[in-house]
Amino acid sequence: MKSEPTVTPERPQVVERVASILRAISAQGATGARLKDIAVDTGIARPSVHRLLGELAAVAYVTQWPDKRYRLGTALFSLGLSAPHPIKDLVAIRALAQELADQCGDVVYVALRKFDGVHYLVRTEGSYPIRTHLVAVNDSKPFTASYSGLALLAQLDESVRNSLINKLALDAPADWVDERRHQLERQIREKIEEVKVLGYCAGKNTVMPGVAGMAAPIPSATQTPYMSISISAIEERLNTERVKELAPRLLKTAQAISEHIE
Repeated sequence: MKSEPTVTPERPQVVERVASILRAISAQGATGARLKDIAVDTGIARPSVHRLLGELAAVAYVTQWPDKRYRLGTALFSLGLSAPHPIKDLVAIRALAQELADQCGDVVYVALRKFDGVHYLVRTEGSYPIRTHLVAVNDSKPFTASYSGLALLAQLDESVRNSLINKLALDAPADWVDERRHQLERQIREKIEEVKVLGYCAGKNTVMPGVAGMAAPIPSATQTPYMSISISAIEERLNTERVKELAPRLLKTAQAISEHIE
């Protein structure tokens, strides 16, 4: 009788190693990742990383640019087109966002991380007559240009995060940004720390003059958070006391939305 093929311990490790290498490259975004950094991030010996990168490059899962850095390859895009969408019920998500908007009276957004920023999927409005009309559904913004983006910026690798903060892409008036660039960079770093410590960030005059907001990443059971929920209002509406009042509702809504995504 023919025996079953022997599965060596190394075989499952290959898949784990390939997955960790791809994650390490993805974490660096458009900057790309150096060989030695991938080895450090994954804990895999440098010769093994080099060999696996060569095999991944042969099937266009990674590519090495003239600067010697590795980036994800175009073949992964084709694979991604066939993958199921991680958002299971957008109608339910919209209803939860509307419930939060009804509670706070202001504008609530749900945003999805994209390659270089966030894309807005949902906008709901409360009853307060003065609203911020900065973003519409299907708009996209850089990570540093909105509170939704800051909540997701906190999830990125530190080197990528620092690079994006240094570039400071904002939709605010240029003269306003130029006058307080260093202050804005400091505020953005403070917001990122708030997300890490509190689970949300809040503030005013950080991404746009006269605008206040608060945002939280939406937990994912399978991966690093890739969606966020935010409240946007005129600055007078979000003082310290009100932020403390709304924070539990914001976090509760984020947790509820997580039930409708992968």
